[in-house]
Amino acid sequence: MIIPVSVKRPLIGFIVLFVVVYSDRGFASENGKNIQAVPAVPAVNRSGNSPVSAVRSTAPVRSAGDDPLMIPDGFVRRVLQKGESLSGICQADSSCEIILMKVNRIDKRHMRAGKPILVPVDTRKAMLYVPVPARLSDSRGEREIRIFLSRQYFGAYEKGWLLFWGPVSSGKRGRNTPPGKFFVNYKQRFKRSLKYDDAPMPFSINFNNGYFIHQQSMPGYPASHGCVRLLEVDAQRLFSWARLRDPVTLVIEQ
Repeated sequence: MIIPVSVKRPLIGFIVLFVVVYSDRGFASENGKNIQAVPAVPAVNRSGNSPVSAVRSTAPVRSAGDDPLMIPDGFVRRVLQKGESLSGICQADSSCEIILMKVNRIDKRHMRAGKPILVPVDTRKAMLYVPVPARLSDSRGEREIRIFLSRQYFGAYEKGWLLFWGPVSSGKRGRNTPPGKFFVNYKQRFKRSLKYDDAPMPFSINFNNGYFIHQQSMPGYPASHGCVRLLEVDAQRLFSWARLRDPVTLVIEQ
């Protein structure tokens, strides 16, 4: 089939996004090995000046997980009942389970009675929901990890187009994760915290001195000591995808 030039680029972008959203499965880590890296890269902006104190996006901030009036196609909103489990709600459908955790920004441990959540009822439609921009107007290059601190999601982008996304739990009040423009300094598959009781930090990606992106508990809100927490499925995939010196951008949206 011949695609007219005038529609080729948007159509290709849509096809890429469609395929990515439908291919959200587990990705292998890097053979369980620690990765030695070049010395840490300082956080600088594109002009090479001092670190940027804050980066802001003009994209809409509210997501379906926050707004009780917003229910995307393929979902219903309801309250978790006592004794309900993720597997039971989704009838052991792994795709449904992943979507539910991602959209609500919670892991299995935080499926608590009384909590209002979005539940996928039509998996095909639910898979099309994306809470982050499909394209960046201010992309920093070939590849970029962008973390949206206000809405608590991240996106992995190639050439400005979204490749995959997931929820985050950033720093709680008083230990806020700093916004700015940084880079992937090094990765470490098995890491433990040197500061907080030897706490496990699987699939760690360092981007700013003592700040990491890694797998950890996901309660649905900012709860960390400053790092950016991910679900296990997203932490594995991002760890495998990310390369040294890839841009990492953390934004506070208005």
